[in-house]
Amino acid sequence: MQFVSSTIRSATILFSALLITTTLQSQENSPFSRFGLGNFMHGQHAISRSMGGISAAYADGITMNNSQTVNFMNPATYGNFYLLSYDLALDIDTRSLRREQPASSFRGTNFTPSYLAVGAPIDKKKGLGLAFGMRPLSRINYQVEQRARLAGIDSVNNIFEGRGGFNQFFVGIGKKWKNGLSVGLNTGYNFGRKNITTRTQFVNDSVVYYKANMANNTSYGGAFFQGGVQYEKEISERIDPETKFAYKRSIRLGATYTLGQTLNAQQDRFRETFENDGQGGIFRIDSITQQNNIRGTIELPSTYTAGFMFIKRVNTNRGLLDLWSFGAEYSATAWSKYRFYNQADALVDNWVVRVGGQFCPDPTNLTSYWSNVNYRFGFFSGTDYANPDGNGLKTFGISIGAGMPMRRWRVYETQFTLINAGLDFGRRGSNVNNITENFIRINFSLSLSDLWFQKRKYD
Repeated sequence: MQFVSSTIRSATILFSALLITTTLQSQENSPFSRFGLGNFMHGQHAISRSMGGISAAYADGITMNNSQTVNFMNPATYGNFYLLSYDLALDIDTRSLRREQPASSFRGTNFTPSYLAVGAPIDKKKGLGLAFGMRPLSRINYQVEQRARLAGIDSVNNIFEGRGGFNQFFVGIGKKWKNGLSVGLNTGYNFGRKNITTRTQFVNDSVVYYKANMANNTSYGGAFFQGGVQYEKEISERIDPETKFAYKRSIRLGATYTLGQTLNAQQDRFRETFENDGQGGIFRIDSITQQNNIRGTIELPSTYTAGFMFIKRVNTNRGLLDLWSFGAEYSATAWSKYRFYNQADALVDNWVVRVGGQFCPDPTNLTSYWSNVNYRFGFFSGTDYANPDGNGLKTFGISIGAGMPMRRWRVYETQFTLINAGLDFGRRGSNVNNITENFIRINFSLSLSDLWFQKRKYD
């Protein structure tokens, strides 16, 4: 108990420090993050990400060899909690950008927190569970320099910069019935900022022009609501005549729906002339215009996801164990309805198909550690919501991963620890786009579970 409690406190402090640090500093430079609310992160749980991102029909905490984690993408899974669970994940994200005309390239690496989540049973007999946490949803981070020649002025140099991101605090409740039906609700607060700057410098040998700086700094926030449902049905059962183990096959259906959201926003706009100081910073020469606290709204569209999973389990003297699971899902969002201060952006409706699964070689083997590891694989394909050149951005990725259980100590018989590691790589854009992006993402997560507040029989 003391070990897990100490780990929880340390992980919370670490996550908070990393979130602040990576918000202030980032090596990413993606011009795609100029559009909408930036580059959306693949914010599923590490287990789901290793299976192509499937989450609508995924659930754990049902069998003994999968431990339990917080699938915050579908709150219907919260009814499975039988222990207090704590999830922490970190990402290493490497992106390579390539531009055809004019030819150039860029490579950046980010080390960022992925999520922090806590789940707990409210009433195990009634199948009630609760979860809460926080996670970053998107990032805005780019710097693009554009040079052009103008008649009568010689040449002009423009620097476009953007910083910010989209984050979420969530809390949810889930209910599971014995007939296999589960429902749940997530709510909370989405918030972020979007700071856009354009600096213009005219280059002329005979005439001196002041440099111009134009900036729009926007902060926003608002409540969100997401509903989820799952239904699991056993479709076959076979008893092994030698071991007497019962092998069961089931199908699980899942779906989520996130309501469209109106974010309340506040924006500061200013136009100024400036010069650079000796350290590369800027200082204002004259303020042309400045408007503060301009209130408006940001309209976000609704999202729906639906999928299925086939599962095979074995019932042994150790309890119910997962052998394999495999599934697919479809997700879509009408981003053409997005509005930023009543203005549309270069966004289009997007969709994604995800396929993935996991298998455990032999969970009944008590001597081989690697036979008890869950191996995962998957892929996803679809379209991105950003459409900067009008040709659309295709997306594709492949993922692999593993869930590695930590052996229980005798003095911690009610505690379970699971280390998840995953790798996914893919591409955004195709031959029809001037700018394409290749990415590699490595993720690590730590899932801790414990029986808390249990009355001792002996002191």
